[in-house]
Amino acid sequence: MIKATPVKQAHTVATNQIMDLAGGFDDAHRSGTSIFDPVLCEIIYRWFCPVGGSIIDPFAGGSVRGIVASYLGFRYTGIELRAEQVKANEEQAEAIFSETTICIEKSDNMPELTPVEKHGEYWIKRDDVFSFAGVCGGKVRSCLAIARNAKVGLVTSGSRQSPQINIVAHIGQALNLPVRAHCPEGELSEELKLAQSVGCEIIQHPAGYNNVIKARAREDAIKRGWTEIPFGMECEEAIKETATQVANIPVNVKRIIVPVGSGITLAGILQGLKQFNLSIPVVGIQIGAAPEKILDKYAPKNWRDCTKIVQSGVDYHIQKNESIDNILLDPIYEAKCLPFLEAGDCFWIVGIRESKIQSIISIDNIKKNKPRWIVADSINIAEVAAGEYDLIFSCPPYYNLEIYSELPGELSNFATYEEFLEKYKKIITASVAMLKANRFAVFVVGDIRDDKGFYRKFPWHTIEAFEAAGARLYNEAVLITAIGSLPIRIGKSFGYYRKLGKTHQNVLCFFKGDPQAIKNELGEIKIDEDILNGRQTD
Repeated sequence: MIKATPVKQAHTVATNQIMDLAGGFDDAHRSGTSIFDPVLCEIIYRWFCPVGGSIIDPFAGGSVRGIVASYLGFRYTGIELRAEQVKANEEQAEAIFSETTICIEKSDNMPELTPVEKHGEYWIKRDDVFSFAGVCGGKVRSCLAIARNAKVGLVTSGSRQSPQINIVAHIGQALNLPVRAHCPEGELSEELKLAQSVGCEIIQHPAGYNNVIKARAREDAIKRGWTEIPFGMECEEAIKETATQVANIPVNVKRIIVPVGSGITLAGILQGLKQFNLSIPVVGIQIGAAPEKILDKYAPKNWRDCTKIVQSGVDYHIQKNESIDNILLDPIYEAKCLPFLEAGDCFWIVGIRESKIQSIISIDNIKKNKPRWIVADSINIAEVAAGEYDLIFSCPPYYNLEIYSELPGELSNFATYEEFLEKYKKIITASVAMLKANRFAVFVVGDIRDDKGFYRKFPWHTIEAFEAAGARLYNEAVLITAIGSLPIRIGKSFGYYRKLGKTHQNVLCFFKGDPQAIKNELGEIKIDEDILNGRQTD
């Protein structure tokens, strides 16, 4: 069973990003317009299509399937009879892709003081603009200050979600220093994969207390004679580097708002306020563990007099995709601070992880790989979209449940269900002929009633059509959809005729070829062992 989640709930990374850039699909929901579930799109593409593969959609009546495909790096071709619908699809896609105006500068930029900018009613301290070797933020500045004195190599440690390991890895590569990083066991995060891509050696330990991982990294550094970049950048050098950045904070700001992970950045800010004799209240938004021990060790003794620690209210591992005036925010840290900002505050942006930057940069590639919609009758799919494809994915019209147009060939406007079914099966046959060997086809269908109220067995007719064309039923799932006004709409009818309302659709997954070839052709889907074993991920 696959549950269609409401737009405001958590989605996977790709659909979250698309919704953010498009302002969400909320307008469609509010207007009552039916849209295809983008979460289901991402699941189907990631599970049943090879990376970068081609997708053919014979009933492309909406933009979502094409937009999600392009975002994920797939090549999408959709066939749609109505020219006005294709135009609407293209306009929707263009509107979403044109929103990708956030600029990421990846060249080295190492100002003595990072800028403080006025954005509407807020001040923003842009420590995120400090960049070196493709990584950016205040932690980069602190790490670089330590690493420049290293003679042999670098050893560091961190959680699997923390950007620190990737920061150290990139700096090590730029300085021609080998890097070893210690972290909890489990599936590698995108940050750790990026660290590995530049030569960092990842050493994983059984998940448990961070102190154990810190100790292992320290022992490793001593044994090898390498320089340690401590867990959470916990060192006096980081305090000194951050404190210096307080120099250009306006004296009239109401409060300083800063995300708190280990507490080192907050401690540095507090030391800077003391150093520059500034009396500005500070609110630390606690994202990770309690920072009091770190603050007691590194912050001024009276730090509690001017500092308030507030829980973010969001689990550490949950990512929030947010920006402020086109400033991209780190999804684990800064993004969770936005609800606490008030007029006159100074928002201290510590940095932004590279994997988030990469997700935005990847959107630029979409413009080179936009979804392709063709105005044509799908009965001619082999001629208008000639070629072989890696996945068939579509949601066909449910006969005359909704009339889409009066155009010749419009499936929803056929006089009888038998005529509809004859053409429908021909379109499926032509589509399957274009599907490569050892590939999947997925149709999302629901049953429909005849004029006497009996089900027509439309899902079964779909199965018959695919199997006759050479693609056998391999998986099936139930897509649970929102109830909405269904009780009101079905209430009277149920009272008279006992007809139940539907809150699901069938996800029918077919395969053409030998299932034994799936692993070699499509690769293996990695399952997070922490999830399977019920372990804490950090």
